[in-house]
Amino acid sequence: MARRLIGIYNGNMGAGGGGEKRSAVMAERLSWKHDVFLVTSASPPIETLEKYFAVDLSRVKLVHLRLPVHDEMRRGLSSGFETTLRRIRLDLMLRQARRVFEPLYFRQIRELGLDLFINNQAASILPCPAPAGIYMCMFPHDRRGDWRAGHGRGPLFELYAKLGNPVVGMNDEVLDSYGVITANSEFTAHWIGRLWRRSAEVVYTACEDMGPPAAKEKIILHVGRFVCEARHDNKRQQVLIEAFQKMTHLHQSGWELHLAGSVLAGEANRRFLERVHGLAGGLPVRMHPSASFEDLRSLYQRASVYWHATGFGAPVEKYPGKHEHFGITTVEAMSAGAVPVVIDTGGQAESVVHGECGFTWSTLAELEAYTTRLAEDAGLTARLRDRAVERSRLFRRSRFADRVEGISERLLEASGQVSASTTAARGRG
Repeated sequence: MARRLIGIYNGNMGAGGGGEKRSAVMAERLSWKHDVFLVTSASPPIETLEKYFAVDLSRVKLVHLRLPVHDEMRRGLSSGFETTLRRIRLDLMLRQARRVFEPLYFRQIRELGLDLFINNQAASILPCPAPAGIYMCMFPHDRRGDWRAGHGRGPLFELYAKLGNPVVGMNDEVLDSYGVITANSEFTAHWIGRLWRRSAEVVYTACEDMGPPAAKEKIILHVGRFVCEARHDNKRQQVLIEAFQKMTHLHQSGWELHLAGSVLAGEANRRFLERVHGLAGGLPVRMHPSASFEDLRSLYQRASVYWHATGFGAPVEKYPGKHEHFGITTVEAMSAGAVPVVIDTGGQAESVVHGECGFTWSTLAELEAYTTRLAEDAGLTARLRDRAVERSRLFRRSRFADRVEGISERLLEASGQVSASTTAARGRG
């Protein structure tokens, strides 16, 4: 197939999360055979992305989108007024309001003349601006007219979500403009079916091989971005610290809890990080905010146990979006031989087979019990470690890239056939 023009859309490549990693990995792989634009409204330089995600983007062009109306609106707010907004937690609403303006991107992207558009932006309502398109769903947001109360982000956000649903809710026009909808797990695919009434192809997300395991230390590791509790993607680090605080028998035998992850911009996120620091005071807890890729790999390789608690305390039927939709860091920990002890919800219930390559838990008592078993039984830990490494291979980034490339080639081929048949029909006319 001749080289085609592909655009990969991710609104904030500087966020440093799983969605951004997927965009970077896709851009790297697809640039081998095609010309690729990484389309974003906010991003550090290509070189920074390459270093952070360990990818080669030398053949990829970064395209920055602009929203003049929204930019002028923000510049028009005085600093004093913005401070007041933050105090009453409306800053979140301002950021979410960017989705109202997202359709204005359509013309800018269409002018690129893409053959294939891959939408990898969370909660996007952008119609496909190319003849062929893939909508990569991390988790489905509400459809227009189907707003559900109980998102768990505070009464102000509930009101905002309800009022904004007719504008920023998903609709059939957007969904029908894409040839394929993908889900990052069976968990997400299930909720796409329930909320959007659409089927989705499961494409497990890109996981880095962080091995091989190094000499293991008495380290319990958690990796996840530090974001305020008002956000649905809060990783519940505070719960892990409070649980570890009670495990004094582990403290006495030299075990430490290490928390690593990127820190999102914003006053609320900074205050959350400060709170986590405060909870960790006086405990054998080590913090690694915004750790480099090399530091993360070292932590994974030295850690014996991996913890995850995203979604704890939020009933999945009421708050499905607050649960881990896949769980990249869990698989990456497994690849480095850290035995997972993770909450039994969301996508992690697919990647971790309880009792075979780690443990899944529903209560903090189970979290403590399984962790204690691993701390006291070296033989059990070694067996589960080997199986965790083996299972992690099912989710490697190369498999993700293979799946995305396969779907892309399929859509490009179909789009080319349609274009050829249309041209032929016009010629006969």
